[in-house]
Amino acid sequence: MASEPDIDVFEKGITTYDNIPGMASTIAVIGAFDSDITSVTNVSTARDAHDLFGTTSTVGTFKGTDDIDFLFKGASNLLIVNTTTWSTANPPVASTTLTNEKLTEALSKLKGEYFDILFIAEELSDSAQTLVSAWLDEEFENKNSHGQVSQLSKSTAGAYTTSVATYNKNIYYINTQILTINGVELDLNRSTAYICGLIASMNVSSSLTNKIIEDVTAVSPEYTTESGDLGHTLLNLNIPFIKCKNRRRNEYICLNSQLPNGYDLYINRVRDYVLKMIYIETFLGEQSTEVTVGGIDNIIESVRQTYVEELNLLKDIIYSVEKKSSECVEVYIDSLKFNGIVTKINIYYSIEVE
Repeated sequence: MASEPDIDVFEKGITTYDNIPGMASTIAVIGAFDSDITSVTNVSTARDAHDLFGTTSTVGTFKGTDDIDFLFKGASNLLIVNTTTWSTANPPVASTTLTNEKLTEALSKLKGEYFDILFIAEELSDSAQTLVSAWLDEEFENKNSHGQVSQLSKSTAGAYTTSVATYNKNIYYINTQILTINGVELDLNRSTAYICGLIASMNVSSSLTNKIIEDVTAVSPEYTTESGDLGHTLLNLNIPFIKCKNRRRNEYICLNSQLPNGYDLYINRVRDYVLKMIYIETFLGEQSTEVTVGGIDNIIESVRQTYVEELNLLKDIIYSVEKKSSECVEVYIDSLKFNGIVTKINIYYSIEVE
């Protein structure tokens, strides 16, 4: 019997960025979601996230829910920690304010979890950011590093100077601008989620310095680098911002992605990525022998070969491994060597008239 010609499409599975060498795209999100789920929940698609944590009805009510689609522009998966609490009234009333107590509880739930980028769906006070920075430091010391993408909005240079002091080395971006994406103006929270998703979509070796930020058609505020402008202060504080490069073409670039610790975004990301790849935990519990020390050395050399010689994520890893005592082996990573980012090109010319 004849049948109507047709084409059927079947989903075979999800290809994630994390399967590609040099990609680090798992985002942990702390924020208010339209859900009563409070446990750490992993989701691999925006659809699954919305099924569990709501869909945006009124922007700004559940800021975490607002951010889902923007984060999945680059995220392979999200680890969601919902901070919404509900009253016992009928119907229940949501409390979405992120207090320092809620923030501390959410961070404790994420302790030891494997992810790459921390995104908090709120602008944090200086005291709250200090809590986050201390937690990130502790995770880094436990060889479980993450980088934060943060939002910050101040009206004076002095306020920015005070706030930036609460950040540490574990920062990937501080967003101070409202973005218009393809003609639609976002708020600061969703603008920061957009940038977070963009960073997640990039190889860790990629810088944002002087790169066109796709789909951005306007920013607010618009900064300049002139003395007296807030942009001049941000540049001196190593807070990145987006600037119009060509208004006719509607091209906006990240002027410089150097961060408060003095390093470019790519250096901070590669540092975290490579340190995570040095997986030597399996040697804990082994006998303290030359074989064990040699095994640790071999793993680090393998990492060096892969990420220096093959993938060119960094210039070199200088290290040594030493048996310190009968119970302790020490690894000295003397230097992670990186190439700098070109921010200056001089052109010399002369004119001849004959």
